[in-house]
Amino acid sequence: MRAVNEILERLKSFLQRNVGSSVCVRSREQSLLKRVRGVVAELTKEYLIFTEPSIDEVRQAEEFLYTASGDGMKIVVFEKFERSSIEAMNAFLKTLEEPPSHSLVVLTSIKFRELPQTVRSRVKVFDLFVPRSFYEDLKRKISLEPELLLKLCKADFDVAEYINEASGEIKAVHFEPSSFLSLFKSEEVKPQDKVHALLALNDLFMRFQAGQMDDRSFVELYVALAEQSKKLELNKVIFELSWLCEVVLEHHGVNEPSVYRWFDSILRNKLLNFNAQLALANLLIKLRGCARR
Repeated sequence: MRAVNEILERLKSFLQRNVGSSVCVRSREQSLLKRVRGVVAELTKEYLIFTEPSIDEVRQAEEFLYTASGDGMKIVVFEKFERSSIEAMNAFLKTLEEPPSHSLVVLTSIKFRELPQTVRSRVKVFDLFVPRSFYEDLKRKISLEPELLLKLCKADFDVAEYINEASGEIKAVHFEPSSFLSLFKSEEVKPQDKVHALLALNDLFMRFQAGQMDDRSFVELYVALAEQSKKLELNKVIFELSWLCEVVLEHHGVNEPSVYRWFDSILRNKLLNFNAQLALANLLIKLRGCARR
């Protein structure tokens, strides 16, 4: 992980050099952007972090920035600022252009181009990325489904770290409803559980593809999953399954935009405004439908 540590040190130096201004740390890997929090915490004890800040949170951030610092520096971090409302962005433009001299505004973004030009023009940009050589070395370490697991690593850097540091081979997984759903019992799914879940979904996809499940057994599968999920926060499970399904489908060359739009609609809702039981049924139907084409 030496290369990643060096990148984070460069980020730390970049932030220190730009106190009194606004910066945007951009990356294609959301899990890598989480490291920004740790770097900020190393620079000052006085910081606030908002994800997709509302207009009220923007005003709270301004009030925080314009009070004197007892630690030499104040930092506000806006994660996924491109998903905030236009009203929230516009309300912060003046401060974004000229933050107080003792402060620093940090935006993080995986979709920098979705930020309005009025925001992009007011920030200095730092690109946070993992060298290609890291993933090339990582792929050589993976003995089971290397292409599939590498896609997961690139989508979630926490998983990449886990696989890089894991001892022993990753074993094949057979999809089974109760053991599969048990992976999602924790409030935050662990990297090793994401690996297990991805391999299980891939196994299910290939069983669909091989025609090993008729309509009756498919319904039985859904009923078993629905029953087993009663003790879980099913909305959160659906959210995790949606992006893992996208990884599986991309791996198998599925290129139907309508399928990905459906999964993206779940991911954008962020656990809100959808019927979880119906979403689970639709998720299985889409996975099976793509496998049978």
